[in-house]
Amino acid sequence: MRIIINVAIVLFIGLLVGGLSANFALQRSHGIGAVNTGPWSARPFVGGAQIDPYTSAKATSDGTIPLGAAEGLAFEAIHDQDGNRLQKECSYEIAGDTSSARLWTLSAYDETGQLIVNDPVLISAIYSGTLVRYPDSSFVVKVSEKPKSGNWIPTKGEGNFKLILRLYDTPITSNSGVIDPQMPRIKLIGCES
Repeated sequence: MRIIINVAIVLFIGLLVGGLSANFALQRSHGIGAVNTGPWSARPFVGGAQIDPYTSAKATSDGTIPLGAAEGLAFEAIHDQDGNRLQKECSYEIAGDTSSARLWTLSAYDETGQLIVNDPVLISAIYSGTLVRYPDSSFVVKVSEKPKSGNWIPTKGEGNFKLILRLYDTPITSNSGVIDPQMPRIKLIGCES
């Protein structure tokens, strides 16, 4: 009887440690199997047969439905240009341009994968069709809790968040991989004290 109890304890500890280490690896695998450009990271083959096991497990654990290579590409940013984690209590400026795409969306999500602000009046997302641009087609999107003029994505609360830029019907994906994507910069403007 003592042997059975010892085996059960060892199995329990093994499953607990294995599960926790697998969860830790998935949460920290931001760049594994990804194409990185600045703070942006994309997994171009997440919807295809060439997917690696870490990307497959992360997509499954997140519960996301990935875009297929023919549909587009989703880029994720969890850091600004200086490598600092994105914080809801801080203000950011996303400036520049994107690679060509029929349309794109930029959304701010909390750590649970929910839009930070999602009510009938405000939503933490912006769509390329409603974007105010400069004459050279570049743009600036401000991300902050307080309203800003021009393009603005609202946030609220405290803690980390991530930005997801989805490019739909874009020519930067091909059978050979991702062709030199052009992505906007993410600059920290300031944080609330």
